[in-house]
Amino acid sequence: MEQPAITFIINGKTYNLRATDAAAIAAIHPAERQQLITLLEAVRQQEERARAVVQGSVDQARMASSGATGIGDTTRAAGSGDYAIVSDRLGSGDVDALMARLAMEESRGRKPGPTRQGLYRWVLGVAVAIILLVIIL
Repeated sequence: MEQPAITFIINGKTYNLRATDAAAIAAIHPAERQQLITLLEAVRQQEERARAVVQGSVDQARMASSGATGIGDTTRAAGSGDYAIVSDRLGSGDVDALMARLAMEESRGRKPGPTRQGLYRWVLGVAVAIILLVIIL
């Protein structure tokens, strides 16, 4: 599958590149290429920080749901008795990923609901108990 083209502007020059287009990448002036690399490195670090925040929040929620008393990566908010997570702001995609992971963790801990086989056993047991009570009385 072909990579989508990315258009960006560096120092007033517009570039339209694909990851597979080596000739166009080589045509970028070295100073501008260095600025682009620096920008992309900052984007990568931000993505890693966002994932770390999400993972930390999941770990903290897992500890809280298991009844742990540790506070973890929290600090007391100024002027209040509440604890608040100290981290960078979560983006909308990060919040969605966090909610999905928390929902998955919660559903793993739940006891499964009754199955048909279990329901049939209960009905059969109740029916046998009623028949025995009618016969005895």
